[in-house]
Amino acid sequence: MMLADAKTGELQVKLKSKLKSYCGEEISVEIRDSNLILVMPASTKRNFELPVGLYQVSALLEDGKRTKMVVHVTSGQIISVELKPNLPAQPRPSREDSDFHSIAQLRQSQSFGTGAALLNTSSDVAVYTVDSHWIVRHSKKITQVPVAILRFGQSLIQVSLPISAGDHHFSVTCHVKRHVNLELKPPAVNISNLRGIASAMERMLESGLFEPATQLASHAMIVLLDKYRDPTGAVIAALILYKVGKLESQRELLELMVHRFDWLPDSKILLAFLLARKSEELDRALTLACQASTQRILFTETFSILLDLLRYWPEDSESSLRNESLSRLGRRAPLVDWRSTYLCERLPEDHDAEAPAAACT
Repeated sequence: MMLADAKTGELQVKLKSKLKSYCGEEISVEIRDSNLILVMPASTKRNFELPVGLYQVSALLEDGKRTKMVVHVTSGQIISVELKPNLPAQPRPSREDSDFHSIAQLRQSQSFGTGAALLNTSSDVAVYTVDSHWIVRHSKKITQVPVAILRFGQSLIQVSLPISAGDHHFSVTCHVKRHVNLELKPPAVNISNLRGIASAMERMLESGLFEPATQLASHAMIVLLDKYRDPTGAVIAALILYKVGKLESQRELLELMVHRFDWLPDSKILLAFLLARKSEELDRALTLACQASTQRILFTETFSILLDLLRYWPEDSESSLRNESLSRLGRRAPLVDWRSTYLCERLPEDHDAEAPAAACT
């Protein structure tokens, strides 16, 4: 097919991405010329008639990065390109239930060679072991944020796990890298790629890409609560909206999360943050905040929000409940690794890492 104007060519852009199917929103494409000057800003079009020349085509996809491709538009020709996310390599979980084991079963066969050792988990999770990762899912109804205890050398680490509460075991997993030096960095814990929308927001949050993350998060909460049943993913959306000052618009969904998923204190913390700004809601805000302080928290940032909220409470009054909550958080704060996305604490060397699972929470 030839174009009428011989000084132009047609560029057709295809996107290999699931983000539209997750949230129903078209993904925007940007086009820059050979001097990287923006000639087509944030367009949902897929066909472009452009002057002959070199162009950079890009889109933000679920890998949390701007995927780019350089194309040469030639006279009177149709040039077709496909952009696809460069997702980090992750082994897929086994489809066999029998390949997922409790921590007691793993201890019998686990090697304590190089890399980290998995010493304990909450009792409501099961683990599939591959050479590079532990893949974790829930094994029964979740009643608390799950945790794992890892050892590397003399370091003993407890970390919250972002598995979720959906009905399908294989779509609610998280991956924990096995070969990480925990003495130098926090555990590498990530939502599994199978949870496309939640893992995309996790990568955008960790990369600091707040503009595209906000666009995705504003639609994601309702999708993750009603369609995919992924409350830990919904908390990521809420946390992104908190960071850009747009959480108030999702208050009804936040209330729904608190009602449906009492085991997930992060939603209570974010709701308490909203309520504490209104004098008539202070009592309820304090109740939610103090309840959350007694539970295992998922995100490091929500732990920090709760600590600051209670420390700088807007009403100057003595409250034994608030003081107890602050004391509880204050004892844990020095142990927190603030670099970690998910709440991670270094435990004392004399901690009994193989105690009953309740001791992990």
